[in-house]
Order: sequence, then C-alpha cells, then structure tokens
Amino acid sequence: MNQVYTKGANMSSLKSKIPLFDIDWTLLKGGASNNIHHGAFDFALHTVYNQPTASESEAMAQGKIDTQILIEVLKLHGVSEEEAKSKMPEATKAMKDYFYTHADEGTFEPMPGVVDLLTDLKEKGIPLGLLTGNVAEIGWEKLRRAGIKDYFSFGAFGSMAFKRVDLIKIAAEEASKALDRQITIDELFIVGDSPLDIACARDGGIPVIAVGAGHFKSHELVHADLTLESLEEKDKILKFLNID
Repeated sequence: MNQVYTKGANMSSLKSKIPLFDIDWTLLKGGASNNIHHGAFDFALHTVYNQPTASESEAMAQGKIDTQILIEVLKLHGVSEEEAKSKMPEATKAMKDYFYTHADEGTFEPMPGVVDLLTDLKEKGIPLGLLTGNVAEIGWEKLRRAGIKDYFSFGAFGSMAFKRVDLIKIAAEEASKALDRQITIDELFIVGDSPLDIACARDGGIPVIAVGAGHFKSHELVHADLTLESLEEKDKILKFLNID
C-alpha cells in the first residue's frame, strides 16, 4: 500500500528531512520487554502516588506518551492532574529504576526491516532521531539492548512533555544541539505505527510515514503521507524521500 495525504504537511524538498522514529512496534517488537515497561508504570503508580490498585492497563496506552498515561490512570483514582504533574519527575525516575532492575527479564528485538533501513539511511548521511512516548532512559536502554542505539543522534521522549505534539518542537531543539546547526520543525518527519503518531504529525504540520506491522494494520492508518505494511519496504521510503 502506498497512500499519500498532504494536507497540513510541508511536503516540499523531502530529501533533506530528518526522520523521527517511534520505538515500540515501529523500531522494536513488543512482548516481554513491553511487559517490563508496563510493570514500571504500575511501580510508579503504587509507590510514588500511593495508589495500590492503579494500573497502566486501565489506560488505552497505544500511541500515548508515558506522562499522559500516568495522568489518565491517576485521574481514574481521584488524583488531580496538578498533583500528578508535581510528582512526575519522581515517577519517571521510579519507572527508570524499575525498568533497569528488570530489563534482563526481557528480550529486545528490532522489527523486520529496521536494521537494513537504518543502516542505509546512515550510510546516505541522513541524521536519525526519535520521537517516542517512552521515558528517555527507558527508550535509550531498549535500543541499546536491541543493538540499534548508536544509529540515533538525538531524541524527544515522553518524559519531556505532557502532550505528544509538543515533542516535535523538542525534537527540533535536540537535533539542533546534536547536529550543531539550527534545525527547524519543517526539516522533520515522523515514522510511527499508530493513529496517534499520525495525529501528532498532523497537529504539528509535518509529514508522517505510518507502518502497519504492529497493533494497527495499514488499512487502519489513514491520513498518513505514506503507509507501509512494514519497514521492509525500504525502497518506498527512499522513493518517498527522493533518495537514490
């Protein structure tokens, strides 16, 4: 499937654009590694917020950022958004500590086509970034354990904001620092696997490639600029970017 949708995105001169990859079900398979991440949410909810019956499973988490998930679950248990946000640094640290403690219990495996695509883009001199809901330390550790961390120069993570769309501006700022030149938002595009990745790109006015290899299939990922069955369709991505 090759679906093009250009409303709201600057589609000119895509060749020089910098991809921002989501992690879970875009770069990495789920499974036991994600179960550890889910456990990290519950650990923070129980210990930092003293909500022993609260669970990440109460939220429709796919495509949301970690801070947003915590706030939504806590609201169900009568905790105000203000209180949830005030303890967020402590909560994300608790999540990180739990994840690092239990990481050996999981496996971390790239999705089909990921290594080939990242290798090719790197060889062509294209900087690679992240835009993910993961807490920063958890996201980097997942990629390190999967053997693909070093492909990426920078990232915007769920511990850096409360709304996914705000991560686009943060990504531009992080890219500017990492690449030692001014990066503007219109130089970026998103690669993700959920309708909320698409919505983030639309709200931020940048292009998006949607990959239907995870929870959502390609026919569910409408309004992306390019929709793929998996990242094994590397040639379609290179063509989309006008790269030989």
